[in-house]
Amino acid sequence: MKKIVFSHNIPTEYYQEYTQGLCVVTPENPMESFSREDAERAMEDADIFICIGDYICDQALIDKGSSLRIIGNMGAGYDNVDVAYAKKKGIRVLNAPRSVVDSTAEMTIGLMMSVCRGIVQYDRDLRKERVCKRQLFFHRDMVLNGKTLGVIGFGRIGQEVALKAYGLGMNIVFHQPVPAPDEAVRACGAKAVSLDELLETSDVVTIHIPYTEETRHYIDMEKLGHMKETAYLINASRGAIVDERALADALKNHRIKGAALDVHEFEPNISADIAELPNIVITPHCCTNIAEVRVGMLHELLEGIRQLSEGRDAYNIVC
Repeated sequence: MKKIVFSHNIPTEYYQEYTQGLCVVTPENPMESFSREDAERAMEDADIFICIGDYICDQALIDKGSSLRIIGNMGAGYDNVDVAYAKKKGIRVLNAPRSVVDSTAEMTIGLMMSVCRGIVQYDRDLRKERVCKRQLFFHRDMVLNGKTLGVIGFGRIGQEVALKAYGLGMNIVFHQPVPAPDEAVRACGAKAVSLDELLETSDVVTIHIPYTEETRHYIDMEKLGHMKETAYLINASRGAIVDERALADALKNHRIKGAALDVHEFEPNISADIAELPNIVITPHCCTNIAEVRVGMLHELLEGIRQLSEGRDAYNIVC
């Protein structure tokens, strides 16, 4: 009997239809994750390993699985898995790229609305002062209609963010190294531009690229310096894509107007410099932190694994 190991103990009803005839191994307590030592023991004769919640699956853990043939990562990103080493050993890696699109795009728009319209700051102030105050001419916030959204990375999530922003009346420009589908470009009237042009002309810049060694600190002091002083930065991709020290400096010195982050360079911790800034909105890496979304991600991943195990093609094979 083949053995499938889950990094976390999640409710059986979420996956039992996909694991009939398999030996399923999970941590003992509900929602608990394996310690490193326990994971290494569980991997010894595992055929399939499922990573949940950015659980680290590195070379050392992969080497414990002498029978390992498939690694499934429950998310669109997979920087927590040593994909290059898995490929070298002939192990297939799969992810769940489609189930995260709507929830991540919605959260990106929510972050943009929260910081550009001052929603979070209004909430903070009103709870503290408990008095409704308004200024006749208030320059802190910005109307989105008619403004330009610059999308860095025009894949599934970037396209959906662009479409939703287009519905708000925004003009869309985007930058990515490969041509975008014509249909996606037409759907939101988007225009492909150089990165410099995107940074220099956008009122809001949103990031939707994967995290790799090459994209670490992709947004640094130099690129922040190309943005308008009135512009906002949104990051719902991976924290270390943005150099947070450079971002904090840019916000403190009003080189850009504001930022909103769902992901953070030093997760699970948030730097004091970021947390103390008034012109930033922060959320705890929670774009997909909704039960219905997580179940969808798990099913997408397990369906791909089932197809692969049956000798069929699966669209969500990473390597």
